Amino acid sequence: MATQSDPSSLLMAALGAVVIVHGALLLTPSADRLGNTSGPLMVAYAAIMLLNQTLLGTGMMDGEMMGYGGMNGGAMGMSGSMGWDPGMVSLAVLMLVSGVIMARNGRAEGM
Repeated sequence: MATQSDPSSLLMAALGAVVIVHGALLLTPSADRLGNTSGPLMVAYAAIMLLNQTLLGTGMMDGEMMGYGGMNGGAMGMSGSMGWDPGMVSLAVLMLVSGVIMARNGRAEGM
């Protein structure tokens, strides 16, 4: 039996890959080339994560609504019963705060 990924899982996997690459770049000498974009990027990542969690929490990204979990032998898909994840929300809020601080510091240094 093959596993199926819902759009929410795919979105979070793609976002996670981008965040890991961004974080790795910040540890290299090329971090200077990123300039003042790191703060706004973190804010954007956090906004996408919060939007995804909001959609999961309201049931708009349910596995059954997205075409999954229909004829699974009567079993409901994993995403159909999970809802929002408090850990992901906490991580997104932390990223949002960090991004806002980085964006403000970048503007203050640029003046």
